[in-house]
Amino acid sequence: MQTDEVIQKANEVINLSYLTEPPVDVYALAKTYGLDIVQQPFPQKYQHISGFISVSNGTPKLFINDNDSQNRKNFTIGHELGHWLLHKDNLLNDPNLAVLFRIPLGKLNQDPLEREANTFAANLLVPKSMLDTYRDDKSKRELAQMFGVSEEVIGYRLEHTREIPQDTETQTP
Repeated sequence: MQTDEVIQKANEVINLSYLTEPPVDVYALAKTYGLDIVQQPFPQKYQHISGFISVSNGTPKLFINDNDSQNRKNFTIGHELGHWLLHKDNLLNDPNLAVLFRIPLGKLNQDPLEREANTFAANLLVPKSMLDTYRDDKSKRELAQMFGVSEEVIGYRLEHTREIPQDTETQTP
């Protein structure tokens, strides 16, 4: 999937939910798209995992590591929602796809599905339209608090926000 398609999907979720101000309530969005969220502490040997989706008996559940910070939980929910909306068929065939390991946002993840889920989460939690409203008036720390994400995510979004090409049907020659 192309990056622009992933960004468009995140924007579609924002627009269909009539969200215009931060923070984006990813808990409500996950429920809207059929994911039940279960927050629980993960055992010590699984602390490198932030979350995953499990589908049993046809009911998808999004498990979140309760030991993580709230900002990390928000990103994990956005990431897993990205998997659910972008890779649902793949996920149902291979549940291991939905495990979010701790990889810093700026580090290149070799798995294209993980990169897509990260891009989705970053654009869902910090939509360009909302970021553009506040980017010149707030510090990185203030933006992070406002959007409910880490300063790392804000830095990434400030550095990587870009225009999305218009739908070819609506473009004028």
